[in-house]
Amino acid sequence: MNRLFFILSILCSLFVNNVIAQSNGELRLSKELLEKSSYHYEVDQYRFEHDHSERFISHEWKYSPGDNLEWKNPGINDSNWALLRTDFSLDSIPTNSWKGIGWFRLKLKVDSSLYNKSLALVLTHYGASEIYFDGKLINQYGIPAAEVSEEKTMRPPFGQPLVVGLDNKPEHVLALRYSFLEATRLFAKYGILVHVLDQFGSPGFLLHVGTAKYAIDFYGESLTNNLFIALTTLCVLVVIGCFNFILYLFYSRDKMSLYMSISTFVLAGFTLTKFLPSYANIGLEPMIMNNLLITIFGSLWIPVLMIAYYSVYYAKLPGYVWSYFIISPVLAILWIYTFEFANNVAIWLILLSFLDMVRLYVQSGIKKEKYNRILIAGVILCQLTLVIGFVHGILNINFYFSDYFLDFITLLSIPVALSIFNTIRTAKAYINQEQQLAEVIRLSKLSLEQEREKQQMLSSQKDILNSQVEERTAELKQSLDNLKSTQSQLIQSEKMASLGEMTAGIAHEIQNPLNFVNNFSEVNAELAMELQEQIQNNNYGEVNRIAGEIISNEQKITHHGKRADSIVKNMLLHSRTSSGHKELTDINAMANEYLRLAYHGLRARDKDFNATIKTDIDNSIGKIKIITQDVGRVLLNLYNNAFYAVMEKKKLSVDHYEPMVRLRTKKSNDYVEIIVKDNGTGIPKKVEEKIFQPFFTTKPAGEGTGLGLSLAYDIVKAHGGVIAVETKVGEGTEFIIQLPI
Repeated sequence: MNRLFFILSILCSLFVNNVIAQSNGELRLSKELLEKSSYHYEVDQYRFEHDHSERFISHEWKYSPGDNLEWKNPGINDSNWALLRTDFSLDSIPTNSWKGIGWFRLKLKVDSSLYNKSLALVLTHYGASEIYFDGKLINQYGIPAAEVSEEKTMRPPFGQPLVVGLDNKPEHVLALRYSFLEATRLFAKYGILVHVLDQFGSPGFLLHVGTAKYAIDFYGESLTNNLFIALTTLCVLVVIGCFNFILYLFYSRDKMSLYMSISTFVLAGFTLTKFLPSYANIGLEPMIMNNLLITIFGSLWIPVLMIAYYSVYYAKLPGYVWSYFIISPVLAILWIYTFEFANNVAIWLILLSFLDMVRLYVQSGIKKEKYNRILIAGVILCQLTLVIGFVHGILNINFYFSDYFLDFITLLSIPVALSIFNTIRTAKAYINQEQQLAEVIRLSKLSLEQEREKQQMLSSQKDILNSQVEERTAELKQSLDNLKSTQSQLIQSEKMASLGEMTAGIAHEIQNPLNFVNNFSEVNAELAMELQEQIQNNNYGEVNRIAGEIISNEQKITHHGKRADSIVKNMLLHSRTSSGHKELTDINAMANEYLRLAYHGLRARDKDFNATIKTDIDNSIGKIKIITQDVGRVLLNLYNNAFYAVMEKKKLSVDHYEPMVRLRTKKSNDYVEIIVKDNGTGIPKKVEEKIFQPFFTTKPAGEGTGLGLSLAYDIVKAHGGVIAVETKVGEGTEFIIQLPI
């Protein structure tokens, strides 16, 4: 986090002269100068390069573009070589001076205090290099070459020392064969992004010279303390993030765990990208991407942390909290274009968030909320480490722990405090749940005991109720038997009533064929006597004529006798109990015959009654399977109701009224329709819905049982058919029966 104060450190360094004397391609070294140039332990590659830039020997190296291995030798003449900073930028060198590969030479003038001692060289760059000391190759990073296909770039490991042994010679030559062929393309491609969070951002290199012992100790610390800081911080943040995310998965309504996991994972991403360049061989292009990720994570850290912190105090986050996210993209863009100003904005943002956190703590203290001291302790600890880092950057005060321990505390103090708070809160919630569960168990036991007592009471009451139910059941059974008996009597009464209504009609119908039988019998008797006379007179022609008439009369007698027999059989069929078996029946003939029987039956009771009967018979119907007795009862009931309706309307003395009952049969696709229509009184709307209910009748008391239409409905339904009614008061009624073929 001390990188936020980088610009202040740079400003301070402007007032410090180069510790190591370097000019005109020469470097003077002494034990005293090397000790002054040593820097204290740094936590990462960034501050190794940035915070101590004045200690790198980057000024006035002898430089020549091109590639010639002879230039490694100490004895060559380099007096005509140009002087160039090793951390050059592409636009700071003359045109065509950098062609992707060149040689850098530096003459070392060694004081006698360093004779037979060891030097340590620490190098950093994005290209490829070979390091020669007095003409001998002592190390290389990557493979420098004049062709892109042959070049292999490599960034030297962070802080790795290259130890060089000195003899008792006062002069030595350090030569670097250095190439970075992709520099022009990459710097043109990414432009300003090259310098995002990386003020080095140079196609060249930096080299530090120090004592071997100090450099080796420094490198050892970088492999232990730095790695410890990076891994510990990253692991702690990942564990905290996973812990809170698991809590959220178990209880998704608690958004606090979700916000805490998100903020912790953002910090973990920031930590990973921050320390990755120090321990991985990352080229310039991946480094640019890594720096952009650091910028994104760094700009999101404060907003997501504030969301997590606010979720402690608010079940529903206030709207203004999300304004922190408005600053994030602004801060990220500022870090790309104006690094110095962005750091100032970040400082004010941290201060603002700190004051906001303190405000929330004071507000919670007024509400006497528990465990909030843990949160404010984490906030104060985080801010305290930032202040210490600020003092260290401004005043250049050397704290041994300020470079790794402070970052460790800064990154972890608030997430750990939030996690401890969330853990205690969760534990308290579980304890409360256990207490509630214990209370539920206690109440359940109490409820069970009460339930047992109730069951005992209910058992005794049940015995009493059972005896009472048995008594009532016996009474109800007796009542039901009586009701069934009564219902059977009423149904039989309805049948007998319909039979009685038919009797007069049947008598009238039988009278006609009997009259014909009697008349033709008398005629045949007379013809028989006449036949005898003609036989005696031997008049055989006349005998044949008379015999023909007798035979014709006998056929008519037989015909009318069979008709009388048919009427009697139909009456018997109607009167007996239904067999329940369907048989083929001529529905047209049956409907027509029952219509005449009903009409003559009514006329037998009321000789003044007359009505017009119209029939419209569909002769294509033929015979269909029905239970003849049952369907006959249905038709007879509909006819009687129709004649009753027109007779009642006739009694009202309506002008120009002629009673009429119409029978129509019609064959449809898969059913037969029988339509009985009258122009009588009609049925009121409120009564129409009830006419098929048992025991409902509109006739005066004693004139109807209320079972006729109910039985008709059941019979038609039993045949798989439908019976419907269409009526209008004062105009008449139409019953439609549909029977399947």
